[in-house]
Amino acid sequence: MPAPDGTRCFFSHATKMATDMSRRFFLGGLASGAGASLLAPAFTGNAALADNSLNDSLPAQARSQTQLIVAGTPETPSGRWASLLTPLLEESLQRPSPFTLSHALGWDGVTGANLFDAQQQAPDAPTALMAPGTVMLASMMGDTRVHYDYERWLPVFMTCQPSVTIGHVSLHLSFGALLGNRKTRVAVSRPTGPELPTLLAFDLLGLRPQPISGYATPESAMDALYAGTVDAIQIPLDREYEARIATLAKQGFVPLFINTPNALPVSEPTLPPGFMTVLQRERRKMALAPLASAWQALATASSIKAVLLLPLLTPPAAVARWRHAAEISATRPVLVNAAAENRESMKTGATCMALYNDTMPDVSLIMAIRRWLALNLPRWRDTTHNG
Repeated sequence: MPAPDGTRCFFSHATKMATDMSRRFFLGGLASGAGASLLAPAFTGNAALADNSLNDSLPAQARSQTQLIVAGTPETPSGRWASLLTPLLEESLQRPSPFTLSHALGWDGVTGANLFDAQQQAPDAPTALMAPGTVMLASMMGDTRVHYDYERWLPVFMTCQPSVTIGHVSLHLSFGALLGNRKTRVAVSRPTGPELPTLLAFDLLGLRPQPISGYATPESAMDALYAGTVDAIQIPLDREYEARIATLAKQGFVPLFINTPNALPVSEPTLPPGFMTVLQRERRKMALAPLASAWQALATASSIKAVLLLPLLTPPAAVARWRHAAEISATRPVLVNAAAENRESMKTGATCMALYNDTMPDVSLIMAIRRWLALNLPRWRDTTHNG
């Protein structure tokens, strides 16, 4: 079994030096390097030199190509954003040849992430990876398929989209509910899928979640809600959200909370409060529990639709150049319009790094997540929808 926690254990040594040289300190140093590239144009020349020195060490064929592994098919968010972003990056980075996109199959991006990590020692190693947030989610849960450590990657571009939990559920834990044994049935693609924040949220509220697997699309989950097969569902806050919530409201279903630890830039009347606001109102003490902090990491990872990542050993000057190129690309109309059409938000620079860092909870929180899963997964077996 792979040991995705190996690197985390290294960083968790209880010494001041290890703390000072933590991954957050390292990412912060890179952030200052990115800022310097914007303030000092001459730095671009040094970044280009670093990029060229990397190419000089490669075989002639690899030197003329830049491989980008896409963890997903062209139809997935990772594939869609890779096709939109790479032409703009080629222009900003002044690449001598187009990027070579290599799509790796897999519903959650784990296969592509493993491939990216495994090929880093090859002479023609891929330069970057475009992956969904489920790559981080799988690693946090200790998925045995994971052979990578996402903490050893550097983010340069990210798109995010939170989800909303909807249902006909009373979030207030009454005395009768406390004594009863009623479970809250939640439509999920699988118990360890991107709906995990909703499952943990209900557990923190004391509402005994019971995942019902087999609902991988919002439409199938909504049908299950109408049929009374489940009590709650999780749908993305995308361009179809308004139409879906209007249809659900006619049947008496209401939005319960948003699965995001961060406040949305614009408040909308059809949106419920964030989950942490609900938890502090309903169960204030639980808001201070380790699992509540773990929920924030899970929700952040689940909200990441696509993130462009570089290997940790990429020269700092080259990282700064990529980040500068990503910031320029994010202002181009083609990306701005693509994000707006599906209600996604683009993150670059320090904001991108901070959000990615939020998917790296302390080892104690990682273990809390895995203990919670180890306790509940046996109870959740044999609940797959076969219809």
